[in-house]
Amino acid sequence: MKPLDLTRFDLNLLVVLEALWAERHVGRAAERLHLSQSATSHALSRLRIAFDNPLFIRHPRGIEPTPLANELMPRVAAVLESVRLVASPRGPFDPGRLQGPLSIATTDHAILTIISPALARIQAAAPGAVLKLRPADMESSLRMLDSGDLDIVLGSGSFAQIPQRFECQLVHKERFVGVARKGHSALVKRGKKLHMELDDFVRLPHILVSPRGDTRGTLDDALESLGRTRKVSATCPSFLAVPFMVGASESIAVIAERVAVRMQETAQLSLFELPLALPTWEVLVIRALGRANEPAVQWITDMMIAD
Repeated sequence: MKPLDLTRFDLNLLVVLEALWAERHVGRAAERLHLSQSATSHALSRLRIAFDNPLFIRHPRGIEPTPLANELMPRVAAVLESVRLVASPRGPFDPGRLQGPLSIATTDHAILTIISPALARIQAAAPGAVLKLRPADMESSLRMLDSGDLDIVLGSGSFAQIPQRFECQLVHKERFVGVARKGHSALVKRGKKLHMELDDFVRLPHILVSPRGDTRGTLDDALESLGRTRKVSATCPSFLAVPFMVGASESIAVIAERVAVRMQETAQLSLFELPLALPTWEVLVIRALGRANEPAVQWITDMMIAD
């Protein structure tokens, strides 16, 4: 691809490219840009000539980007963000002047371990802001980041593979621990921590967090590698209920450590180290690359990672 002659290239076409990328539909991109559909189509034709590439290909649901468009978008987003910062009023950002929603896609885990501890600080600094929380699933959340309908996503697990057009910041690493009711006879203290022997661990009934009702999880794969199996006596769609089920029975469960710590007193739990190794995972703040430096987006990100 030959270099663009910027004296002849209309930089507003990059705004059209950004909208087409986010919406994946010419008509919706036109609405977003407050242009007619024909004007947006004409702008796309000019982009195709300028880049000597189709950039977007027709699809039953609209349009899909070509490999070159995928390659260009992180750089285009960065350029447009720089222009927006230059054109924005100067002066320090004041969260006290925020009015209206900050839209966040999040997991229940992140609500309990990140948003809840930060909420008082957010309310004190930005009393006019409204946190609009919605469930975080990878496909729809990334699409809404592209379109600007979300400010940030708090994700983990299925968000491990994030396209380059998004920026990720680590909030914390998480690991699994075991939970049992306080005073459970199978708990053994070693040093400052409680443990449980593997034989007791597989003998006791387990409560499994399983939104779809599956009776097998990551733990079962690890046990299988040791030639062992466990007994799942109940599945539960919400991890928030599991500590109370454990605290009221002889059952045990394996849950995220930060969840267990926050729930241990309320649910009358003891935490114990697992008798086998399980993988850890990362919890991330995910932002559209083109919006990462927007003052409000940066501020709410800072609030989320402050602890």
